[in-house]
Amino acid sequence: MILSIAAGAIAAASSAMSAQVTATATASQAAAQSSTTPARAPIPCANAPERHRFDFWIGEWDVTTSAKKDGSKGGSSVIQSVSGGCALLENWTSIQGGQGKSLNAYNPLVHEWQQYWIGQDGNVTEFRTSHFDGTSLSFLTDNGPGPNLIGRLTFTPIDSDLVRQHYEASGDSGKTWKTVYDLYYHRKRN
Repeated sequence: MILSIAAGAIAAASSAMSAQVTATATASQAAAQSSTTPARAPIPCANAPERHRFDFWIGEWDVTTSAKKDGSKGGSSVIQSVSGGCALLENWTSIQGGQGKSLNAYNPLVHEWQQYWIGQDGNVTEFRTSHFDGTSLSFLTDNGPGPNLIGRLTFTPIDSDLVRQHYEASGDSGKTWKTVYDLYYHRKRN
């Protein structure tokens, strides 16, 4: 009987100690997390001018084949600033209902803008290099079907409410270019 009472007392003491250790560990973890978690996440892109050179494309757009709004309608697009201002997300819908998205960001490792496009047809286009010519941003891709085939996608702000998107292809490594499409983004007014 004494043995049974002693065993019960040991079990109760052990259980109480275990609960105290768990409570202490939980309090320590919470204190460690609160002391290492910053009050606000850093926003490295907020004050980096190079990361905002393509911001002229942000907005909601009606897309046509002409600089005048009366051109043939091609679709609509919504361009959003995402990831704390570090990237632009394009949400494209063609007049036929096809959809696609692109993620556009300035890559500080290579000092260039890059674009990754995926359409609902499953085709991916990676524009890994780019350059600015004045206010125009040209992306280049070499992931075409042929060894000398390259594409050039150029965005030019005409004014604050109109952006030209011009896609060209070259089959001779950039010696000559042929227009694939020429679209104009007209800012929607609410």
